[in-house]
Amino acid sequence: MDTRVTIPLQKRQLLLGGLLLLSFVLYANAALNGFVYDDHTQIEHNPNVHSFANLGKIFGSSIASQQGKQAWSSAYRPLINVSFLLCYKLFGLSPYGFHLINIFLNCAVVMLIFVVTSELFSNEWLALIAAAAFALHPVHTEPVAWIDGVSDPAFSVFYLLAFWLYLRQGWDRTHLIWVRAGMIASFALALFSKETAMTFPVLVTVYEHFFRSERLTTSWTQKLSRYGGIWVTHAIYLAVRANAVGVLAPPPMHPDINSREALFSALALIGQYAQTLIWPVPLVAFCPFQKSVSLADPHVLFGTAVVAAVSVLFVLFWKHARLYAFALFWMGLTIAPALNARWMAANVFADRYLYLPSVAFSWLLAGGILWCCHRAVPRANILKWGLVAGCTLIAVAASAEIVTRNRDWRSDQALIVASLKSRPDSPNMLSDLGKMEWAAGNRDEAERNWQLALGYKPDTVEVLANLGMARLEQQRYDESIAYLQRAMELKPRFSAPHSYLARVYLAQGKNADAVTEFQRAIDLYPINADARKGLGQIYLNAGRLPEAEEQFLALVEATPDFEAWRGLGEIYDRENAPDKAENAWRQALTFEPFDPRAHLSLARIYLAKGQRAEAQKEFAACLLMEPTNAEAIAGRHTLNESADLHSPGANASR
Repeated sequence: MDTRVTIPLQKRQLLLGGLLLLSFVLYANAALNGFVYDDHTQIEHNPNVHSFANLGKIFGSSIASQQGKQAWSSAYRPLINVSFLLCYKLFGLSPYGFHLINIFLNCAVVMLIFVVTSELFSNEWLALIAAAAFALHPVHTEPVAWIDGVSDPAFSVFYLLAFWLYLRQGWDRTHLIWVRAGMIASFALALFSKETAMTFPVLVTVYEHFFRSERLTTSWTQKLSRYGGIWVTHAIYLAVRANAVGVLAPPPMHPDINSREALFSALALIGQYAQTLIWPVPLVAFCPFQKSVSLADPHVLFGTAVVAAVSVLFVLFWKHARLYAFALFWMGLTIAPALNARWMAANVFADRYLYLPSVAFSWLLAGGILWCCHRAVPRANILKWGLVAGCTLIAVAASAEIVTRNRDWRSDQALIVASLKSRPDSPNMLSDLGKMEWAAGNRDEAERNWQLALGYKPDTVEVLANLGMARLEQQRYDESIAYLQRAMELKPRFSAPHSYLARVYLAQGKNADAVTEFQRAIDLYPINADARKGLGQIYLNAGRLPEAEEQFLALVEATPDFEAWRGLGEIYDRENAPDKAENAWRQALTFEPFDPRAHLSLARIYLAKGQRAEAQKEFAACLLMEPTNAEAIAGRHTLNESADLHSPGANASR
């Protein structure tokens, strides 16, 4: 007998359409956000995603390969970089297009949750409630409102699609070959989007043997035929990944954490994630992490209590509602990769890691709501309408939280300020705020933030490097060197201290030492703009033009700006390459339209080419900014005299 609970077609289409529209509207204001934080290095300054010529490099290296040794990563997500490349070709460096992709992917996830839940639970009302719960959960603002968070919505789309196709194998015999091919292709796309997809083979294997309704009536051959291709695909992926990245397992990013502390920290993280799922306020982009060293730690105790409660629930669901036990398994399996603090980057805890696990949380929430509805209806309508009113109030509050938090990601400054408002003890955010204040000329405020950061975490390498940079500008060179050397000791692969130390050596007249440090900075971090500018200028001053050109060309490929193009313009002027020089100076003027040096150089080029009108225009532009520029005055005077000699009146007088 068919026990499937369905919604009439027209009503289902109307409700789903409204839900998808709501999903879009909730994040629509995120399309106005700019590039924030890692977006700069992953998109703006990443030459790999600016040209289709780099597709081989994208599939043959880690997602952060352009950052060199400083950000050495085992994250292999070529599909994400391909998406950035396609967006770059479509939208250039206008962030709105990138944001729209994130928003549409999130809408696709909402739709797939409805489809998967309908198939898994045979209940379209439960599926609709689960999809709505997911769409309204504020914890998703980080991966949707932040461009570089796209890997979570992207891999979740393919993960859910693969699981839906896996479920279809039980009844769609007509198109079985195509269903399995689609499942394997979707799984492969998920793998190339984020490593968490490696949990999928375990998920479907466990589901097949312990949760599928007909598990007792199917043979081992049938079971293997359903998920065997997934394991084969997984093995192929591991080989491709090992060849591209060089390793299978990620390196320990926190080697100071031993195995015992990693276990305690995992328990603390479980508690933190559970709390965030149930009560997602406040949400913080960068949570400071302190390893847990004792079972008596309150965070560890809370996490242990969560594990115990979930274990009890799992047993109860196993006996009375087995698919909800599967929901708990889904949640635990998909969050597990984010629980090993030794593997994680500085941001050990992050909202985005809950994106896929929250699918299962939505199932549990939807099941709870339906159970409450069924319990309330026989008793009194007031209970039913009270439940509806409560859910409505929560939905309104959640919507307001999503729309409000989307704006936290509109700029680096907005993100830093919002993060510090919730967690004023974040040394990384204090470090970045200090650097912004320093750039704005607020030196005392910058120093105050850096000292606060050191108070929370004395070995914050970024702060030590920033203080070294500050002492350099204050010409307190010995103090600068001390700070920078300390930063290098703590983090040998950090590029910035080497670049700042090179500047110290330059100020002290030690050019050879400066070259060495600039080269070390570039070796660690190839897109270090400050190091390339410094090294390029040294080579230019020394007349080593090919080497200078190499540095400035690398700059314009990754971080084009006025100084990069000006350097190339000066090189090509010296090499007597007028066409190249003209292009370089024109590009420089797109960044600094009122630079007299660029206009004067163009005037010389046009004068040499006999383009008198263009030369006159550029001399005039130069004099507008520098009225006393002798060369521009003389050049314009020469052009005027020449014009007088060739005028009709001059010919008549002769």
